[in-house]
Amino acid sequence: MHYKFCPECGAKLVDRQAGDDGAVPYCGACNRFWFDSFSSCVIVMVVNELQEIALLHQSYISDEYDTFVAGFMTPGESAEQAAVREVKEELGLTVDELEYAGTHWFDKREQLMHAFIGYVRKAPFALSQEVDSASWVSVADAPGRMFPDRPGNTQHIIYRQYCKSIKRVHAGDDLHYNQQR
Repeated sequence: MHYKFCPECGAKLVDRQAGDDGAVPYCGACNRFWFDSFSSCVIVMVVNELQEIALLHQSYISDEYDTFVAGFMTPGESAEQAAVREVKEELGLTVDELEYAGTHWFDKREQLMHAFIGYVRKAPFALSQEVDSASWVSVADAPGRMFPDRPGNTQHIIYRQYCKSIKRVHAGDDLHYNQQR
C-alpha cells in the first residue's frame, strides 16, 4: 500500500528524501515517514508420511483449482508459528516438521508469501469453515489439480522443491532423513 495521507493524523503526505530509500511519503505534523507496506502471509504444502499432499478446495478462491494451506501472519507471530497455526486451523493437523521453502512475492495481491513444506502424520481432516473440502493426493496427481504453473505461482515452486528432495531420498543421498518421516 502506498500512503497518500497520514494514518495517524490524516494530513496529506509529501515526498521527502529518506536516506538511501529515496523519496518516501512523509507527515510533517507527526514527523514520520510512511514507507509502503504489504501483507505477510504463509503458504504451506502439507505432506504426509506416504508422500501424499493435502489439497484444499476453497470456493472463495477458485471453483476450478485446489490450493495449499495459506493465511495471513498476525502481529508478533513468526512465519513458522503462522504456518503451524494455519495447518492446525484449516486442516486440524499437527505439523511434526517444517521445512523452509523461501519467500515469494505475490504481485496480484501485493503480498509476501513465506513458503514451507509441513510434514504431518496422515489423519482425517478437521476442516475449518473456510475450507470446503480437502483430500490427500499423490505427488504425481497434484499438479493437475493445482493452479496452472506460471511465473509467480508459489504452489509449483514449493511442489518442485519437494519433488527434488524426494528424488534425493530415493537416490539414497539422505536415507536417515527419509527414515525420520
